[in-house]
Amino acid sequence: MMKYQLIRSKRKTIAISFDRDGNLIVKAPVWLTSAEIESFVNAKSEWILATDRRLKRAREKELASRLPLERGDLLPYLGEKRELTVIREERSRAKVKCLMGRMLLYVPYEADYEYKREQLEKWYRRQAQEIFAEKAEKFADILAVHFETIRIKDQRSRWGSCSGKRNLNFNWRLIMAPEPVCDYVIIHELCHLVHMDHSREFWLLVESICPDYRQYKNWLRENGKQLYPF
Repeated sequence: MMKYQLIRSKRKTIAISFDRDGNLIVKAPVWLTSAEIESFVNAKSEWILATDRRLKRAREKELASRLPLERGDLLPYLGEKRELTVIREERSRAKVKCLMGRMLLYVPYEADYEYKREQLEKWYRRQAQEIFAEKAEKFADILAVHFETIRIKDQRSRWGSCSGKRNLNFNWRLIMAPEPVCDYVIIHELCHLVHMDHSREFWLLVESICPDYRQYKNWLRENGKQLYPF
């Protein structure tokens, strides 16, 4: 039996896919029996195994290209490249500080790669929370809409989302993209508070606030991998 995550909904058909972490996801209608789902998955076993091998090779290649997070590495922040300087000293907690286009990472002497990665992610998340909240308030006023909360997440398949409860979610890695790209994603999700779809009316509303949205949408499609430097 293959291990997978089952998601039941009101959908009409069954589908299988892999998430960014390589986990097998099965989406099925609520009326489909467990036996029928299992039969479907078994029938697709050859494709699942082949796809799993291909994705593992791609992940290994991606990990090999990650920055080692050592002195001189260039980290993106709002579209700019900031040179990383790792400062090891006698301390119990890490600190990240930006100074004259450089990113200073103060860490304990024994800090390894994972520790540095976690501390940098925390810093990026804090920046994203502060900057995206400020931008969302500004664009919400222009659109005359109201949102509840902003959450910074590690969404694997999207840069932003808007829930039915009027909560906005953004991928923390978006803060690495150029500022106009960040603005587009925030505007995109705020427009879902008016149109919870991708209808013509939705895109016209996006365009009214962000006339060059196609350019920024294409930037994410073509350069999104650059936002995964570590």
